[in-house]
Amino acid sequence: MSEYTKGLANTIYHSAIITGLAVVYSIILKKLVRLDVGDPSKVDLPDYAKLTGVITLSVATKDWLVNNKIIPNDIITTK
Repeated sequence: MSEYTKGLANTIYHSAIITGLAVVYSIILKKLVRLDVGDPSKVDLPDYAKLTGVITLSVATKDWLVNNKIIPNDIITTK
């Protein structure tokens, strides 16, 4: 498997993890706190701030999961 293919697979893996966590955090915030992340296609600074917060939580959670060896850092490792 080429380095390009490994890099592409790992990029898709990281994107899927971050996206999944962002969706979960958005749903939790909407249900519990009634905080709507908003529509990212409209220019609204408070919505961008909320979206940034959700993405920050997602990245921090992913890092925590990797550090505690719950999920692998990369789906395909190079030897």
